[in-house]
Amino acid sequence: MSIMTKRERLEAAIHGQATDRTPIALWRHFPGDDRRPQDLAESTVGFQRRYDFDFVKVTPTSSFSVADWGVKDEWRGNEEGTRVYTHYPIQSPDDWARLPDLDVSSGFLGAQLQCLDLIHRELATRRPSSRRFLHR
Repeated sequence: MSIMTKRERLEAAIHGQATDRTPIALWRHFPGDDRRPQDLAESTVGFQRRYDFDFVKVTPTSSFSVADWGVKDEWRGNEEGTRVYTHYPIQSPDDWARLPDLDVSSGFLGAQLQCLDLIHRELATRRPSSRRFLHR
């Protein structure tokens, strides 16, 4: 079997076909950078360029999907990026009904979309896009 491109390797593996080798990726958190889309994108792209994995896993702060509802956390120096949650908006069952509808294009959710767009722009020609796999 000839050497496959990263895209060919990943597509073949996803479809259960033979590959020249198993696709490989490792990832890590970037504490501090994970709170700002531009910084997380730069750290993720730099990590990918340094190690040249077959695919990229983006690692936002663990609270990105709930912060817009009022969850608060703090990074207290853990090298792995683990955060301590300091406030939860749900204190009683009635609090669930008070959660607002969110606009996914703004706040922390919107920041993650911006981050993904920045990473995609930098790496699109080198890596398979998840959009291609998700929209078949």
